[in-house]
Amino acid sequence: MGALSRLLSHLLLAGIAVIGLALVAVPLAVVTAAVLYAHVVADVVWDIRRLGRRADVSVDETVPSRR
Repeated sequence: MGALSRLLSHLLLAGIAVIGLALVAVPLAVVTAAVLYAHVVADVVWDIRRLGRRADVSVDETVPSRR
């Protein structure tokens, strides 16, 4: 699974989880949103570092040059 696909799935699942929790308990939804936001930001930072070093990068995560 590529980095963008993984991040998109994180965002979709986080949105569904927060909306679902907001229907039950708003304070829990706020805490969950904050934790999931921090998780997605950490994933983005990790992906940027990993792609910058080209370590453990699958073919679908690289962007071909436009020459």
